[in-house]
Amino acid sequence: MLTQAQNDLLTRTGPGTPCGEFLRSYWQPIAATEEIPPGGDPLPIRIMSEDLVLFRDDKDRLGLIQRNCPHRGTDLSYGRIEDGGIRCLYHGWLFDVNGKCIDQPAEKRKFCDTVPMKSYPVQEKGGAIWTYMGNGEPPMIPDFQFLVGPEANRHTSRTLQTCNWLQGLESVIDPAHTTYLHRRAVGTRSIRSGNDVNKLRGTAPPDVTTEPTTFGMRIYALHHGSNGKYLRINNYVYPCGATPTTGNAGSGYQGRWYVPADDGSHYYFEFIYKHAQAVDKDALRKFRNENVAADMRHVRRAENRYLQDRVEMKGPDGSFCGMGEYFPAQDAFAIETQGIIRDRTTENLGSTDIVIASMFRSLLKAIQQMQDGKEAPGLMRDENYLSDFVCFEGPIADNEDGPSQCRRLLAAKAAAE
Repeated sequence: MLTQAQNDLLTRTGPGTPCGEFLRSYWQPIAATEEIPPGGDPLPIRIMSEDLVLFRDDKDRLGLIQRNCPHRGTDLSYGRIEDGGIRCLYHGWLFDVNGKCIDQPAEKRKFCDTVPMKSYPVQEKGGAIWTYMGNGEPPMIPDFQFLVGPEANRHTSRTLQTCNWLQGLESVIDPAHTTYLHRRAVGTRSIRSGNDVNKLRGTAPPDVTTEPTTFGMRIYALHHGSNGKYLRINNYVYPCGATPTTGNAGSGYQGRWYVPADDGSHYYFEFIYKHAQAVDKDALRKFRNENVAADMRHVRRAENRYLQDRVEMKGPDGSFCGMGEYFPAQDAFAIETQGIIRDRTTENLGSTDIVIASMFRSLLKAIQQMQDGKEAPGLMRDENYLSDFVCFEGPIADNEDGPSQCRRLLAAKAAAE
Protein backbone atom coordinates (compact mmCIF):
# COMPACT_ATOMS: atom_id res chain seq x y z
CA MET A 1 0.00 0.00 0.00
CA LEU A 2 1.30 3.46 -0.92
CA THR A 3 0.73 6.69 0.95
CA GLN A 4 -1.16 9.46 -0.82
CA ALA A 5 2.10 11.37 -1.28
CA GLN A 6 3.80 8.34 -2.85
CA ASN A 7 0.81 7.69 -5.11
CA ASP A 8 0.86 11.30 -6.29
CA LEU A 9 4.63 11.11 -6.85
CA LEU A 10 4.36 8.06 -9.14
CA THR A 11 1.30 9.14 -11.13
CA ARG A 12 1.97 12.82 -11.89
CA THR A 13 4.17 13.11 -14.99
CA GLY A 14 3.80 16.65 -16.34
CA PRO A 15 6.72 19.03 -16.90
CA GLY A 16 8.69 19.69 -13.71
CA THR A 17 7.27 16.77 -11.73
CA PRO A 18 9.73 14.24 -10.25
CA CYS A 19 8.19 11.28 -12.07
CA GLY A 20 7.96 13.32 -15.27
CA GLU A 21 11.68 14.09 -15.06
CA PHE A 22 12.38 10.40 -14.42
CA LEU A 23 10.39 9.28 -17.49
CA ARG A 24 12.02 11.98 -19.62
CA SER A 25 15.46 10.55 -18.87
CA TYR A 26 14.81 7.69 -21.30
CA TRP A 27 13.80 7.50 -24.96
CA GLN A 28 10.03 7.06 -25.22
CA PRO A 29 8.00 5.72 -28.16
CA ILE A 30 5.45 8.24 -29.41
CA ALA A 31 4.02 6.69 -32.60
CA ALA A 32 4.18 3.59 -34.74
CA THR A 33 6.25 4.20 -37.88
CA GLU A 34 3.36 3.10 -40.09
CA GLU A 35 1.28 5.96 -38.65
CA ILE A 36 3.54 8.51 -40.31
CA PRO A 37 4.85 7.11 -43.61
CA PRO A 38 6.89 9.18 -46.10
CA GLY A 39 4.57 11.84 -47.47
CA GLY A 40 2.13 11.22 -44.62
CA ASP A 41 0.10 13.79 -42.70
CA PRO A 42 1.45 15.57 -39.62
CA LEU A 43 0.52 13.72 -36.44
CA PRO A 44 -0.65 15.48 -33.26
CA ILE A 45 1.12 13.96 -30.25
CA ARG A 46 0.35 14.42 -26.56
CA ILE A 47 3.02 13.07 -24.23
CA MET A 48 3.45 13.74 -20.53
CA SER A 49 0.98 16.64 -20.75
CA GLU A 50 2.83 18.37 -23.61
CA ASP A 51 1.10 18.97 -26.95
CA LEU A 52 3.44 18.40 -29.89
CA VAL A 53 3.31 17.69 -33.62
CA LEU A 54 5.29 14.94 -35.32
CA PHE A 55 5.92 15.43 -39.04
CA ARG A 56 8.11 14.50 -41.97
CA ASP A 57 9.32 17.38 -44.09
CA ASP A 58 9.49 17.23 -47.89
CA LYS A 59 12.90 15.55 -47.64
CA ASP A 60 11.48 12.83 -45.34
CA ARG A 61 13.26 14.19 -42.24
CA LEU A 62 11.39 13.70 -38.97
CA GLY A 63 10.63 16.55 -36.59
CA LEU A 64 8.85 16.83 -33.24
CA ILE A 65 7.99 20.38 -32.20
CA GLN A 66 5.43 22.18 -30.08
CA ARG A 67 1.97 21.93 -31.61
CA ASN A 68 0.89 25.55 -31.23
CA CYS A 69 2.53 28.13 -33.46
CA PRO A 70 4.54 30.61 -31.35
CA HIS A 71 3.01 33.45 -33.37
CA ARG A 72 -0.61 33.30 -32.16
CA GLY A 73 -1.14 29.71 -31.13
CA THR A 74 -2.70 28.03 -34.19
CA ASP A 75 -2.41 24.23 -34.32
CA LEU A 76 0.50 23.29 -36.56
CA SER A 77 -0.68 19.70 -37.05
CA TYR A 78 -3.00 21.15 -39.73
CA GLY A 79 -0.04 22.81 -41.47
CA ARG A 80 1.37 22.43 -44.96
CA ILE A 81 4.48 20.31 -45.52
CA GLU A 82 6.61 22.33 -47.93
CA ASP A 83 9.84 24.26 -48.43
CA GLY A 84 11.84 22.25 -45.87
CA GLY A 85 9.39 22.35 -42.97
CA ILE A 86 5.80 22.68 -41.75
CA ARG A 87 3.97 25.90 -42.53
CA CYS A 88 1.29 27.37 -40.27
CA LEU A 89 -1.99 27.92 -42.12
CA TYR A 90 -2.80 31.18 -40.29
CA HIS A 91 0.01 33.50 -41.42
CA GLY A 92 2.38 31.16 -43.25
CA TRP A 93 5.18 30.97 -40.70
CA LEU A 94 7.47 28.04 -41.57
CA PHE A 95 9.33 25.80 -39.08
CA ASP A 96 11.96 23.16 -39.78
CA VAL A 97 12.32 19.77 -38.07
CA ASN A 98 14.35 21.37 -35.25
CA GLY A 99 11.67 23.95 -34.52
CA LYS A 100 13.60 26.83 -36.10
CA CYS A 101 11.46 29.46 -37.79
CA ILE A 102 12.78 29.79 -41.34
CA ASP A 103 10.16 32.00 -42.96
CA GLN A 104 7.69 34.75 -41.98
CA PRO A 105 6.22 35.72 -45.36
CA ALA A 106 3.85 38.42 -44.08
CA GLU A 107 6.49 40.26 -42.07
CA LYS A 108 8.37 43.17 -43.64
CA ARG A 109 10.96 42.97 -40.85
CA LYS A 110 11.49 39.32 -40.17
CA PHE A 111 12.50 38.15 -36.67
CA CYS A 112 12.84 34.38 -37.25
CA ASP A 113 15.89 34.04 -35.02
CA THR A 114 14.09 35.39 -31.97
CA VAL A 115 11.06 33.08 -32.11
CA PRO A 116 11.14 30.51 -29.25
CA MET A 117 10.02 27.02 -30.26
CA LYS A 118 10.15 23.80 -28.24
CA SER A 119 11.48 20.75 -30.10
CA TYR A 120 12.76 17.29 -29.22
CA PRO A 121 15.07 14.84 -31.03
CA VAL A 122 13.46 11.81 -32.63
CA GLN A 123 14.61 8.58 -34.21
CA GLU A 124 13.04 5.52 -35.77
CA LYS A 125 13.66 2.09 -34.27
CA GLY A 126 11.74 -1.16 -34.21
CA GLY A 127 8.72 0.12 -36.11
CA ALA A 128 8.27 3.07 -33.76
CA ILE A 129 9.23 6.75 -33.57
CA TRP A 130 11.04 7.55 -30.31
CA THR A 131 11.80 10.87 -28.63
CA TYR A 132 14.13 12.01 -25.88
CA MET A 133 12.68 14.78 -23.72
CA GLY A 134 15.29 14.82 -20.97
CA ASN A 135 18.33 16.91 -20.17
CA GLY A 136 21.94 16.10 -20.96
CA GLU A 137 23.38 13.44 -23.23
CA PRO A 138 20.66 11.01 -24.37
CA PRO A 139 21.23 7.33 -23.65
CA MET A 140 20.78 4.69 -26.35
CA ILE A 141 17.55 2.89 -27.11
CA PRO A 142 18.18 -0.70 -25.95
CA ASP A 143 18.71 -3.29 -28.68
CA PHE A 144 15.90 -5.64 -27.72
CA GLN A 145 15.22 -8.22 -30.41
CA PHE A 146 11.71 -6.87 -30.92
CA LEU A 147 13.37 -3.61 -32.02
CA VAL A 148 16.34 -4.86 -34.04
CA GLY A 149 15.31 -8.34 -35.26
CA PRO A 150 14.32 -9.00 -38.89
CA GLU A 151 11.59 -6.59 -39.91
CA ALA A 152 9.36 -9.44 -41.10
CA ASN A 153 9.49 -11.02 -37.63
CA ARG A 154 8.14 -8.04 -35.69
CA HIS A 155 5.10 -5.78 -35.58
CA THR A 156 4.40 -2.53 -33.69
CA SER A 157 1.15 -0.82 -32.73
CA ARG A 158 -0.13 1.97 -30.46
CA THR A 159 -3.44 2.14 -28.53
CA LEU A 160 -4.88 4.83 -26.24
CA GLN A 161 -6.08 3.75 -22.77
CA THR A 162 -8.06 6.07 -20.51
CA CYS A 163 -6.30 5.77 -17.18
CA ASN A 164 -2.96 6.61 -15.60
CA TRP A 165 0.16 5.02 -17.09
CA LEU A 166 1.08 3.15 -13.91
CA GLN A 167 -2.09 1.04 -14.03
CA GLY A 168 -1.13 -0.22 -17.48
CA LEU A 169 2.38 -1.10 -16.39
CA GLU A 170 1.12 -2.87 -13.27
CA SER A 171 -1.13 -5.09 -15.36
CA VAL A 172 1.52 -6.29 -17.81
CA ILE A 173 4.00 -7.30 -15.09
CA ASP A 174 1.35 -9.07 -12.96
CA PRO A 175 1.73 -12.83 -13.64
CA ALA A 176 -1.28 -13.94 -11.59
CA HIS A 177 -4.04 -12.14 -13.46
CA THR A 178 -3.58 -14.15 -16.66
CA THR A 179 -4.83 -17.26 -14.86
CA TYR A 180 -8.21 -15.61 -14.39
CA LEU A 181 -8.89 -12.59 -16.60
CA HIS A 182 -7.63 -14.29 -19.77
CA ARG A 183 -8.73 -17.84 -18.91
CA ARG A 184 -10.17 -19.85 -21.77
CA ALA A 185 -11.11 -23.47 -22.24
CA VAL A 186 -8.23 -25.92 -22.75
CA GLY A 187 -7.95 -26.56 -26.47
CA THR A 188 -8.60 -22.91 -27.40
CA ARG A 189 -5.71 -21.21 -29.17
CA SER A 190 -4.98 -17.52 -28.97
CA ILE A 191 -5.64 -15.73 -32.25
CA ARG A 192 -2.61 -13.49 -31.74
CA SER A 193 0.02 -15.99 -30.54
CA GLY A 194 -1.45 -19.27 -31.79
CA ASN A 195 -0.83 -20.90 -28.40
CA ASP A 196 -3.12 -22.89 -26.12
CA VAL A 197 -2.02 -21.08 -22.96
CA ASN A 198 -3.99 -23.14 -20.46
CA LYS A 199 -2.64 -26.39 -21.88
CA LEU A 200 0.91 -25.05 -21.53
CA ARG A 201 0.59 -23.54 -18.06
CA GLY A 202 -2.37 -25.19 -16.40
CA THR A 203 -5.09 -23.23 -14.63
CA ALA A 204 -3.61 -22.86 -11.14
CA PRO A 205 -2.00 -19.52 -10.19
CA PRO A 206 1.81 -19.48 -10.31
CA ASP A 207 4.38 -19.10 -7.56
CA VAL A 208 5.85 -15.62 -8.07
CA THR A 209 9.27 -14.24 -7.12
CA THR A 210 11.36 -11.27 -8.29
CA GLU A 211 14.96 -10.09 -8.34
CA PRO A 212 16.56 -6.76 -9.31
CA THR A 213 18.53 -6.41 -12.56
CA THR A 214 20.60 -3.67 -14.17
CA PHE A 215 17.69 -2.80 -16.48
CA GLY A 216 14.87 -3.09 -13.94
CA MET A 217 13.45 -6.28 -12.45
CA ARG A 218 13.23 -9.96 -13.35
CA ILE A 219 9.92 -11.73 -12.67
CA TYR A 220 9.62 -15.48 -12.19
CA ALA A 221 6.21 -17.16 -12.49
CA LEU A 222 6.42 -20.89 -11.81
CA HIS A 223 3.32 -22.89 -12.79
CA HIS A 224 2.64 -26.42 -11.55
CA GLY A 225 0.60 -28.02 -14.30
CA SER A 226 -0.45 -31.58 -15.01
CA ASN A 227 2.67 -32.03 -17.17
CA GLY A 228 5.10 -30.74 -14.54
CA LYS A 229 6.78 -27.40 -13.93
CA TYR A 230 6.27 -24.57 -16.41
CA LEU A 231 8.24 -21.35 -16.02
CA ARG A 232 7.81 -17.82 -17.31
CA ILE A 233 10.67 -15.32 -16.94
CA ASN A 234 9.39 -11.84 -17.75
CA ASN A 235 10.88 -8.42 -17.03
CA TYR A 236 10.09 -4.90 -15.94
CA VAL A 237 12.30 -2.48 -17.91
CA TYR A 238 13.01 1.07 -16.72
CA PRO A 239 11.12 3.31 -16.84
CA CYS A 240 7.74 2.14 -18.20
CA GLY A 241 8.34 -1.02 -20.22
CA ALA A 242 7.99 -4.77 -19.91
CA THR A 243 8.98 -7.85 -21.90
CA PRO A 244 6.33 -10.55 -21.53
CA THR A 245 6.74 -13.93 -23.22
CA THR A 246 4.30 -15.16 -25.85
CA GLY A 247 3.28 -18.55 -24.54
CA ASN A 248 5.73 -20.99 -26.05
CA ALA A 249 9.37 -21.80 -25.28
CA GLY A 250 11.67 -20.24 -27.85
CA SER A 251 8.96 -18.73 -30.05
CA GLY A 252 9.65 -15.12 -29.17
CA TYR A 253 8.63 -12.39 -26.78
CA GLN A 254 7.00 -8.99 -26.73
CA GLY A 255 7.85 -5.48 -25.67
CA ARG A 256 5.19 -3.28 -24.12
CA TRP A 257 5.59 0.37 -23.19
CA TYR A 258 3.09 2.51 -21.26
CA VAL A 259 3.75 6.14 -22.13
CA PRO A 260 1.71 8.87 -20.42
CA ALA A 261 -0.27 11.15 -22.69
CA ASP A 262 -1.19 13.01 -19.52
CA ASP A 263 -2.02 11.93 -15.98
CA GLY A 264 -5.40 10.52 -17.02
CA SER A 265 -4.51 8.58 -20.16
CA HIS A 266 -1.59 6.75 -21.72
CA TYR A 267 -0.49 5.03 -24.90
CA TYR A 268 0.06 1.30 -24.88
CA PHE A 269 2.78 0.30 -27.35
CA GLU A 270 3.00 -3.35 -28.31
CA PHE A 271 6.06 -4.80 -30.03
CA ILE A 272 5.34 -8.40 -31.16
CA TYR A 273 8.35 -10.49 -32.11
CA LYS A 274 9.09 -14.07 -33.17
CA HIS A 275 12.62 -15.48 -33.18
CA ALA A 276 12.54 -17.78 -36.17
CA GLN A 277 9.51 -16.96 -38.28
CA ALA A 278 7.69 -14.03 -39.80
CA VAL A 279 4.66 -12.68 -37.98
CA ASP A 280 1.41 -12.56 -39.93
CA LYS A 281 1.08 -8.78 -40.01
CA ASP A 282 -2.08 -8.80 -42.09
CA ALA A 283 -3.80 -11.06 -39.57
CA LEU A 284 -2.55 -8.95 -36.64
CA ARG A 285 -3.76 -5.73 -38.29
CA LYS A 286 -7.13 -7.28 -39.11
CA PHE A 287 -7.65 -8.54 -35.55
CA ARG A 288 -6.56 -5.20 -34.11
CA ASN A 289 -8.76 -3.19 -36.49
CA GLU A 290 -11.73 -5.27 -35.40
CA ASN A 291 -11.02 -4.36 -31.78
CA VAL A 292 -9.50 -0.85 -31.86
CA ALA A 293 -11.56 2.06 -33.20
CA ALA A 294 -10.46 5.06 -35.29
CA ASP A 295 -9.92 7.10 -32.10
CA MET A 296 -7.22 4.54 -31.12
CA ARG A 297 -9.27 3.32 -28.16
CA HIS A 298 -10.58 -0.21 -27.74
CA VAL A 299 -14.00 -0.88 -29.25
CA ARG A 300 -14.90 -2.46 -25.91
CA ARG A 301 -14.88 0.44 -23.46
CA ALA A 302 -16.59 1.72 -20.33
CA GLU A 303 -19.29 3.51 -22.35
CA ASN A 304 -20.59 0.14 -23.61
CA ARG A 305 -19.56 -1.86 -20.53
CA TYR A 306 -16.82 -3.53 -22.58
CA LEU A 307 -19.56 -5.39 -24.50
CA GLN A 308 -19.53 -8.03 -21.80
CA ASP A 309 -21.59 -11.08 -22.78
CA ARG A 310 -22.85 -13.06 -19.80
CA VAL A 311 -23.87 -15.97 -22.03
CA GLU A 312 -20.27 -16.19 -23.26
CA MET A 313 -19.20 -16.76 -19.64
CA LYS A 314 -21.32 -19.90 -19.15
CA GLY A 315 -20.41 -23.53 -19.69
CA PRO A 316 -17.08 -25.37 -19.74
CA ASP A 317 -16.07 -23.74 -23.04
CA GLY A 318 -17.01 -20.22 -22.02
CA SER A 319 -14.58 -17.40 -21.36
CA PHE A 320 -13.89 -16.29 -17.80
CA CYS A 321 -14.69 -12.60 -18.34
CA GLY A 322 -17.15 -12.66 -21.28
CA MET A 323 -15.26 -9.98 -23.20
CA GLY A 324 -14.26 -11.64 -26.43
CA GLU A 325 -10.87 -12.93 -27.48
CA TYR A 326 -8.79 -9.73 -27.69
CA PHE A 327 -6.69 -9.83 -24.53
CA PRO A 328 -5.60 -6.13 -24.65
CA ALA A 329 -9.27 -5.09 -24.36
CA GLN A 330 -9.67 -7.36 -21.34
CA ASP A 331 -6.64 -5.71 -19.75
CA ALA A 332 -8.10 -2.29 -20.57
CA PHE A 333 -11.28 -3.23 -18.70
CA ALA A 334 -9.27 -4.24 -15.63
CA ILE A 335 -7.18 -1.06 -15.47
CA GLU A 336 -9.65 1.56 -16.70
CA THR A 337 -12.38 0.53 -14.26
CA GLN A 338 -9.97 1.18 -11.36
CA GLY A 339 -10.51 4.90 -12.01
CA ILE A 340 -8.48 7.50 -13.88
CA ILE A 341 -5.84 7.37 -11.12
CA ARG A 342 -6.26 4.47 -8.71
CA ASP A 343 -6.31 5.33 -5.01
CA ARG A 344 -3.57 3.01 -3.80
CA THR A 345 -4.05 4.04 -0.16
CA THR A 346 -7.15 1.82 0.02
CA GLU A 347 -5.94 -1.35 -1.71
CA ASN A 348 -5.04 -4.62 -0.01
CA LEU A 349 -2.10 -6.37 -1.67
CA GLY A 350 -1.68 -10.13 -1.39
CA SER A 351 1.18 -12.59 -1.81
CA THR A 352 0.97 -12.61 -5.63
CA ASP A 353 1.34 -8.82 -5.63
CA ILE A 354 5.03 -9.08 -4.73
CA VAL A 355 5.77 -7.92 -8.29
CA ILE A 356 3.69 -4.76 -7.87
CA ALA A 357 5.24 -3.95 -4.50
CA SER A 358 8.75 -4.55 -5.86
CA MET A 359 8.10 -2.26 -8.82
CA PHE A 360 6.80 0.49 -6.52
CA ARG A 361 10.01 0.28 -4.50
CA SER A 362 12.11 0.39 -7.67
CA LEU A 363 10.29 3.46 -8.97
CA LEU A 364 10.45 5.33 -5.67
CA LYS A 365 14.15 4.53 -5.34
CA ALA A 366 14.83 5.66 -8.92
CA ILE A 367 13.05 8.99 -8.45
CA GLN A 368 14.87 9.58 -5.15
CA GLN A 369 18.15 8.76 -6.89
CA MET A 370 17.46 11.52 -9.42
CA GLN A 371 16.39 13.96 -6.73
CA ASP A 372 19.75 13.31 -5.08
CA GLY A 373 21.43 14.57 -8.24
CA LYS A 374 22.39 11.19 -9.69
CA GLU A 375 21.62 9.69 -13.10
CA ALA A 376 18.45 7.66 -13.59
CA PRO A 377 19.00 3.89 -13.27
CA GLY A 378 19.16 1.45 -16.14
CA LEU A 379 20.21 3.86 -18.90
CA MET A 380 21.87 2.19 -21.86
CA ARG A 381 25.33 3.77 -22.15
CA ASP A 382 27.24 0.82 -23.66
CA GLU A 383 26.68 -2.45 -25.48
CA ASN A 384 26.65 -4.51 -22.26
CA TYR A 385 23.21 -3.21 -21.30
CA LEU A 386 21.44 -6.50 -22.01
CA SER A 387 24.17 -8.83 -20.72
CA ASP A 388 21.92 -10.11 -17.92
CA PHE A 389 18.66 -10.04 -19.92
CA VAL A 390 16.63 -13.25 -20.11
CA CYS A 391 13.09 -13.70 -21.39
CA PHE A 392 11.91 -17.31 -21.32
CA GLU A 393 8.82 -19.47 -21.21
CA GLY A 394 8.65 -23.23 -21.19
CA PRO A 395 8.72 -26.48 -19.18
CA ILE A 396 11.62 -27.01 -16.80
CA ALA A 397 13.00 -30.01 -14.93
CA ASP A 398 11.55 -30.98 -11.55
CA ASN A 399 14.82 -30.08 -9.82
CA GLU A 400 14.93 -26.58 -11.36
CA ASP A 401 13.37 -23.31 -10.23
CA GLY A 402 13.31 -19.80 -11.72
CA PRO A 403 16.74 -18.55 -10.56
CA SER A 404 18.54 -21.81 -11.41
CA GLN A 405 16.98 -21.90 -14.89
CA CYS A 406 17.95 -18.27 -15.40
CA ARG A 407 21.55 -18.94 -14.39
CA ARG A 408 21.75 -21.79 -16.90
CA LEU A 409 20.37 -19.58 -19.67
CA LEU A 410 22.76 -16.74 -18.84
CA ALA A 411 25.73 -19.15 -18.81
CA ALA A 412 24.72 -20.52 -22.20
CA LYS A 413 24.31 -16.98 -23.54
CA ALA A 414 27.77 -15.97 -22.29
CA ALA A 415 29.34 -19.09 -23.81
CA ALA A 416 27.70 -18.40 -27.18
CA GLU A 417 29.13 -14.87 -27.20
